[in-house]
Amino acid sequence: MGNFFTSTQIYNNEKLGKDEFIENFCSKMSEEGYVPCDDDDSEIAYILRFADNCNWVTITSEAYEQGNALSHKDTGRIAKMLGTTCVNTVVIDSDCAILELYDKNGKKADTFTIGRADDYFGDDIPQPSEKIWKSFLSKDSSWEQFTKICSSDEVFVEDGISKLAQIIGMDSCNITFSAENADEMDTSCVFLDFKSARSFITMSCNGKTMETQPKKLTLNAAFKSVYGEFLEPYGFKLLKSKYPYFVRIIDDDIIQMISITKEKSLMNKDDEGFSICIGVSLMSLPLTDFDKTPMSVGNRHIGDLMSLYHNYSLSFDVDKYAVKQFSFFYKKGDNGGMLSAMNESQQKLMPFVLVFFEETKNLEYIYKLVYSVLFGLQKDVVVLAQKVDEFLAYRGKVFPEELKNIVTTLENNPFMCPLAEKKKAEAIEKNNSFIQWFVERKVGGAEYDNYIKQANEKKNENTEILKSYGLI
Repeated sequence: MGNFFTSTQIYNNEKLGKDEFIENFCSKMSEEGYVPCDDDDSEIAYILRFADNCNWVTITSEAYEQGNALSHKDTGRIAKMLGTTCVNTVVIDSDCAILELYDKNGKKADTFTIGRADDYFGDDIPQPSEKIWKSFLSKDSSWEQFTKICSSDEVFVEDGISKLAQIIGMDSCNITFSAENADEMDTSCVFLDFKSARSFITMSCNGKTMETQPKKLTLNAAFKSVYGEFLEPYGFKLLKSKYPYFVRIIDDDIIQMISITKEKSLMNKDDEGFSICIGVSLMSLPLTDFDKTPMSVGNRHIGDLMSLYHNYSLSFDVDKYAVKQFSFFYKKGDNGGMLSAMNESQQKLMPFVLVFFEETKNLEYIYKLVYSVLFGLQKDVVVLAQKVDEFLAYRGKVFPEELKNIVTTLENNPFMCPLAEKKKAEAIEKNNSFIQWFVERKVGGAEYDNYIKQANEKKNENTEILKSYGLI
C-alpha cells in the first residue's frame, strides 16, 4: 500500500521544438518572477523530459514527493502559466492510479482512475470525460480503447498507464518518469534552476546609483562551505556531481561518503531543515549514484545518520558520543539561521562520524561491523578479508537457534502452522545455498578466481567514474 510515484505531463499545444519549448518555459517563469540561475542559487528546480514527437513534455522536481500537494499545485500553476493542458498522474498503489487534468486556466477539469479503484472509491469511482479526452486520442485510437484500459486490472498499474499514454500521444516511458530516474547524460532530460527576481536594493557608489540583489544562500552551498572546511583536512574531497558528496578513498579499497538531505518540519511550516547522510562501501562494488540524492530509492551504501547510529548502538557503546539530535531546522530564507544550524550539526555529529570512519578504514575493521551495522557489505567483506571459515563457523552456531525461532513462530500461528515443515525446509535450503556461495568463493574455491577478477574489473571501472567526478 502507499504512493509509488507522481508524474506530470504538459501538452505541447503550440507544437514547439525542444529548444523553443525551453525558451518559452523560462520566459513564462520570468513573467512570474523567477529567473534562470545556477543550481547553487536555485530556489525552484525542475527536470523536463522530452519525447521525439514532443506532443507532451514531462516535468518533475526533486521537491515533489509521491503524490504530494506541491506536485498538484504546480500542475495547475504550470497549465495556467503556459496556457495549456497538464495532466498529473499519481500511482496510489501498485494496481491503482489517479489521473487529473488541469485546463489552460489552471483549473482541475477532469479526474479518473486506472486499475482497481474500488478499494479506494467504493462504487463512486470517477470516470473520464469523453468530451475532454477524445480530442487527445491519436489517429489510430478509439474511445473504446481508452475506457477499456482505464478499467483494466493489470498486476502493475504502470502497465496500464503506459498503454494509455500510447493512445493519447504521450510517451509510455515518460509517463512513468520521476526525478530519481533523471540522468544528466540523458539528452532528453533538461535540468532547469530558477531563483526569485526579488525587489532590488538601491545603492550609491561613487555618485552612481546601482541596483543589487540580495544573495540567497542555498542549503547545498551552506553544506559545502561548513563541511568542506571541516572535512578537507581529513582527506575528504567534494565531488563534481549533481548533488553534494564529500568522499575519500582509503588504500584504494574503501569509500567513505558524507552528504545531506532535506527535511520537512512537522512542527512549523515556516521552517526548513536537513539531516546528514553517511556511507561506507568498497571500490569493488557498484558505486553510490552521486548524481542522485543520497536518499533516492535504490541508492547504495549510504543513508541517514540516525538509522546508522541506532544500528551501531545496538552492538556498541555510543553514549560517549552524546548524539541526541539528527535533524536541524531554521526559518525559511534565514541565511544566518541556516548557517547556524549547519555549524551546530557539524559540531554535534562529526565526533561520532569521525570515530565511525576510523572503525571502517580497513576490511578487518569493517568485518567486525557487518553483522549489525553494515549488513549490505557482509558477503563481499567476508570473502575479501578471507574470513570465510570464521564466518561459516559463526553461521553454524547461530543458525540452529534462528531455525528454532522460525519454526516456533509458525507453529504458534494457527494460520501458518500447516506450513511449518515446508517453511523449515525452505529455510534450511536457503541457508545451505548461502553457505555454498561462500564455500565456492573462499581461497581455493571454484569461484574464487572469477570473483577476484570481477572485483578488480569493477574497481577499475569505479576508478574511471570517480576520475570523472574529480576525486582521483
